[in-house]
Amino acid sequence: MKENWRENWKEIWHEFQTVLEEMTTLKKREYLLTLVVCVLSGLVVGMLISPKKSLMIGSHNGNNNNNGKAGDLPEEWEDAEE
Repeated sequence: MKENWRENWKEIWHEFQTVLEEMTTLKKREYLLTLVVCVLSGLVVGMLISPKKSLMIGSHNGNNNNNGKAGDLPEEWEDAEE
């Protein structure tokens, strides 16, 4: 029984090799679509297999960009408000 299984796979493998040896033409649109699908699927696979990171950039920081206290304005800004 094992021999029959191996022979079937050998036939399938030889058929597959003959299909690969045939010359086919590919339109530019099909080539571009194939390239886009490969890139996007690579991104998805990369995101799925990457380890989870707890990095947050710009999250929960509000709209406070003065790097100090709220009343700590430079003198030139205080003059401009008057």
